[in-house]
Amino acid sequence: MRVSALLATLIVPLAALAAPAPEFTLEARAVKPKPCVRQLNPAPTPEETSLRHDAFAQSFIYKRNITAAFEFIAQDYINHNPSAQNGFDYAWNVLNGFWDTQSLTPVRHTFKSPYGWVNYRSGFGAIVDRFRWEGGCIVEHWDAGEQYPNV
Repeated sequence: MRVSALLATLIVPLAALAAPAPEFTLEARAVKPKPCVRQLNPAPTPEETSLRHDAFAQSFIYKRNITAAFEFIAQDYINHNPSAQNGFDYAWNVLNGFWDTQSLTPVRHTFKSPYGWVNYRSGFGAIVDRFRWEGGCIVEHWDAGEQYPNV
């Protein structure tokens, strides 16, 4: 009986080593939202769009909540950065997974219909992003050489 207890003590840990290793996968850091759908009839007023831009800026640069920020981006979003591709999915795939870990210092944001700007500092230096809004959604983006407006 002692031999079988001793064998059990040796075999059980060895069996655990022989079991398949658990699979580890990289998971997205955030939940991908559905793209923004334009409201064109009636279209949001400039005042309503300004409030939406404020909510976007809060999510994007102040709270760094990429899921909430992307709720304002249209599926057919155009990115004018020459190093980037167009589209909601491309932008999500680039920013998701690292945006919430970026060291950002928000500076300011503003809206002058139909454009909104966010200004912040990051490891890349001072950044100005300009967004064009249409139907309550962000439909275009510029960040190469952008200057903050004198509004």
